[in-house]
Amino acid sequence: MSSPSKFQMEEEMYVTKRCGNREIVSFDKILNRIKKLGKEAQLGKEDDLKINYTSLVMKVIDQLYDGISTTKIDELSAEQCATMASIHPDYSVLAGRIAVSNLHKNTDNSFVNVMSQLYHYTDKHDKQSPLVSDDLFKIVEQYQNELDEICDYRRDYLIDYFGLKTLERAYLMKVNKSIVERPQHMWLRVAIGIHGNDMKRVKETYELMSQKYFTHATPTLFNAGTPKPQLSSCFLLAMENDSIEGIYNTLKDCALISKWAGGIGLHIHNVRASGSHIRGTNGSSNGIVPMLKVFNNTARYVDQCVNPETIIYTTNGPKQIQHCVAGETEIYNLNGDVEIIQNVLEHSYDGEILEIETMHSIKSLQITPEHPIYVLRGQQKGLNYKVIKNRLEKKICDFEWADAKDLDKNDMIVYPIPKFERDISSISADDCYIYGVILGDGCMSNTTDTSGYISLHSINKKHILDFVINYFNSKCVDFKIDVQENITRIRWNRCIHLPYRYNDFYDENKEKRVQSRWLNLPIEKSMYILKGLLDTDGCLKNELVFDSTSYNLIESVRFLCMKMGVLTSGYVRDRVGQSHLTDRGIIQNKRISYCLRVPKTLEICNLMGVSYDDKQFFKFMRFGNLLLSRIQNITTEKYTGVLYDLQMGKQHDYLLHNGLVHNGGGKRNGSFAIYLEPWHADIEDFLQMRKNHGDEDLKARDLFYALWIPDLFMERVKTDGLWTLMCPDECPGLADVSGDEFAALYTKYEQGGKGRKSVKARDLWFQVLDAQMETGTPYLCYKDAANKKSNQQNLGTIKSSNLCSEIIEYSDANETAVCNLASLALPSFVKTDESGKTYFDYEKLHQVTKVVTYNLNVVIDVNYYPTEKTRLSNMRHRPIGIGIQGLADVFMLLGFAFTSEEAKLINKNIFETIYHGALTESCELAHKVGHYETFPGSPASNGILQFDMWNVDPGNSRYDWTSLKQNIIHHGLRNSLLLAPMPTASTSQILGFNECIEPITSNIYNRRTLAGEFILANKYLMSDLIKLDLWNEKIKNNIIANNGSVQHIDVIPQEIKDKYKTVWEIPMRTLIDMAADRGAFICQSQSLNLWLEDPNYSTLTSMHFYAWSKGLKTGIYYLRRRGKHQAQQFTIEPEKKDVSGNQYEEEICEMCSA
Repeated sequence: MSSPSKFQMEEEMYVTKRCGNREIVSFDKILNRIKKLGKEAQLGKEDDLKINYTSLVMKVIDQLYDGISTTKIDELSAEQCATMASIHPDYSVLAGRIAVSNLHKNTDNSFVNVMSQLYHYTDKHDKQSPLVSDDLFKIVEQYQNELDEICDYRRDYLIDYFGLKTLERAYLMKVNKSIVERPQHMWLRVAIGIHGNDMKRVKETYELMSQKYFTHATPTLFNAGTPKPQLSSCFLLAMENDSIEGIYNTLKDCALISKWAGGIGLHIHNVRASGSHIRGTNGSSNGIVPMLKVFNNTARYVDQCVNPETIIYTTNGPKQIQHCVAGETEIYNLNGDVEIIQNVLEHSYDGEILEIETMHSIKSLQITPEHPIYVLRGQQKGLNYKVIKNRLEKKICDFEWADAKDLDKNDMIVYPIPKFERDISSISADDCYIYGVILGDGCMSNTTDTSGYISLHSINKKHILDFVINYFNSKCVDFKIDVQENITRIRWNRCIHLPYRYNDFYDENKEKRVQSRWLNLPIEKSMYILKGLLDTDGCLKNELVFDSTSYNLIESVRFLCMKMGVLTSGYVRDRVGQSHLTDRGIIQNKRISYCLRVPKTLEICNLMGVSYDDKQFFKFMRFGNLLLSRIQNITTEKYTGVLYDLQMGKQHDYLLHNGLVHNGGGKRNGSFAIYLEPWHADIEDFLQMRKNHGDEDLKARDLFYALWIPDLFMERVKTDGLWTLMCPDECPGLADVSGDEFAALYTKYEQGGKGRKSVKARDLWFQVLDAQMETGTPYLCYKDAANKKSNQQNLGTIKSSNLCSEIIEYSDANETAVCNLASLALPSFVKTDESGKTYFDYEKLHQVTKVVTYNLNVVIDVNYYPTEKTRLSNMRHRPIGIGIQGLADVFMLLGFAFTSEEAKLINKNIFETIYHGALTESCELAHKVGHYETFPGSPASNGILQFDMWNVDPGNSRYDWTSLKQNIIHHGLRNSLLLAPMPTASTSQILGFNECIEPITSNIYNRRTLAGEFILANKYLMSDLIKLDLWNEKIKNNIIANNGSVQHIDVIPQEIKDKYKTVWEIPMRTLIDMAADRGAFICQSQSLNLWLEDPNYSTLTSMHFYAWSKGLKTGIYYLRRRGKHQAQQFTIEPEKKDVSGNQYEEEICEMCSA
């Protein structure tokens, strides 16, 4: 059947074009555009058609609505393609093609013009607020033509749909909430932000990044070329000293670093243990726990806040959150109860902020991306509320806390129905009704003899007038009636029998409001306030509409409706200067007004005495004592100013105009990792602090915990010996030595009876394992290996790693270690020769590594440093961190199993190449501009490189290490440290590769965007099975049923099964062996996650001791466990989406992501 030339309906459906014109929707135009993009991507050949265009476009047509924009049609088309990506990889390519084309149509194709837009940006106060730096814009003006010619927008199509969505969410710069940058603009901005007017280096960096050879870390992509170019990812701090001043100075440094999105590793070995004598006050120390709770609050609140003008509901009425008072203001929580605020937290903030608009908000919620909101996730728009209620009742889905940045339009925000009430027996329902009437069409005075008046239409409102007259008579109130035309005005004198005073109606700004004593009455009374108000000043349409210039009154009415179990919607109405005719003549609007829409629910209809339509659809949903509203839109904008959060003692949440939010913390990642050595007397409390059960006074769950373990402890565990716990104040110097020196000092204290207590080493070890099995932490880093194998060992004893355990750098009270990161995208180095055989291009990898090393040296010089300690350290030692992404992709592209001998050799060769390339460039830079300040005395200055410290001899067959060592001895190095394979979660999503050094976790996985959740399959597996004519819906669902594994599907050949083993099917010994193999070429460390499906003491102990015996510096970053709920067992389309379980989601460190 041929498709119709026009999409016909009972009434014509129109589309809004990008130029603003409207025209009738054309099925053919949508079909032709998608076909054209498919052919451009070489997917549209008739003899090899992998896209069912007609079926695809019909799914798009099914979601159209009148007035839809062409931009939105493109978005829907791309979304539909993405949902079909598990049918054939071509759909994924087409999804990206459509999304990029749409972005191109909505943005300027001139880099110069875009930078000009960003530079000349003015904020909402009409103040010039450039989003790029003066230096960058001067360079753009100087090299206009050259820069515009550099951009190759065809390379935007190298980024897939989900990569582009990641860029759009957080990376591409916006003006007034609209994206103005394209990916190519971002790459070029970053290149200029690093290299300035060095056009040769700018072009070189742009060329390599835009072709996906490498990427700088997330902070660099965010901030390069901006007025505050904070480009660093990792910071390692020492506790300044064990004093109030030292602790709070360190806390201040942590807050300043966290403000600029830095991930922090902090070592606290020198903080005295609980019960220690404090000489200055003759008191006793409380130990590390209370101190860490203070740090926990800094980690929790520094970037989790809302706009100061956000309305919060309190027992004293709705108010802006900035006006809350600690110890006084009572707020509403998840249970509908009230709680007094413990503390009001105020933070300076300069960064991205989300604006979340729901169907039942008047003003959007401005909130930081990490702030948790209480939601019901994954309920597709258009889904019948009865279905959702059924799912909730059957526990198919459930409410949860989710970071604002993770929400999309398929999620619903939750409002608890407020339950708190405070009755006043002397106030009746009639009193409440008259109170509402006065609020609606009355006025109170505090200056004249008459108390107030009510003005109502003599005919239309006669029943209300009669009620008022009867009420006043019953109260013995002296009143007068004036009638002019059709308006009756009742004036009354002050009377002790009336329960009203001026203050009941007006706030300090003379704005009408519902005073708190009325607002808190039982709903059986206070609902008549609502009735009186709507009877007089409401308008009955499809909904009850109430309009007022008092926002306080509007919020009071919203709150009363909420107490009745009804969510209201509304909007701001700016008609200032406009005039309109009323019963009182022509009135000119002098103020903004607010329009509130009250739905005609059964409760409202009964109250107002109007008929109820049981077939009416309400846009909000009620489930028990919770009200749910759909998210309508989410945008991102730049915010500079103060933000607020609250600290609660019991129920850690509070109710805003926009729904229920957590008071910071929640499920999000903290940005601080705390390092402690296991001899510290507070170690047992330390191991409990992230657990979910136990004494809440001992918890600080927004921090991450890490152990800095000396070999002596592992040996005592191995031999089942005793382990003595000590206080650093009573046994000084233990953190300052490592290896044999540590062992000697520790045993000296032990033999001298200086310890606090002795425990069985294995008992303490089992406490470590208990914490890991419950929380995934503590990280385990081995102190002696980290120091023995460090090129910074001449600086002193290294005392910690960073937030992600891959950075091993020296820090002390005067120096905060810093690291700037970048990652090499390994799959881009897999090439195909003329015969069609794939190979890995080590020569290109060596070349690009040198470029990355040069770049990171420039980053050190141009970087903005949040504290003087960070600048001092980085300039003296100049460490950098080069990592990788897509190692698993390389093995799959080359056809090798992750566990194969070929893969193990490639792993080793890749890191030898990177290490040699980085050392070569660092040495060449030292020859040109001088070695780093502390190079003399370092192992490298004596010709000792990383592999020498591992007792590994790479030989000279691949690279001439002998000559390089001589050059290093002669010229020095520009950098003390070079390699540090870090997590690459965000940037891997952008480039479309597997994360860092890790195997694949599944062959079927979920990916969330603002558009919803998508089921994706391993693209390499799909391609291999398509070649064998084995890929189909049955196989896909079989993989889903097997939790992403192909091992039990008989028709799949063994070679394919081996190649696509998931991490759950690979022995951890293999991962540890490969970590040790590359470790000989890694001068810092590596973020090594390990996976166990059902860990126990035996398997964990074996795994950890094996990692320690192999000489790893980082024994484990996270312990990953399979989630209790598996992936949904079927494939779904966006408009029919279902949720049958929760996904196991790994925590992502965006700060370290390179």
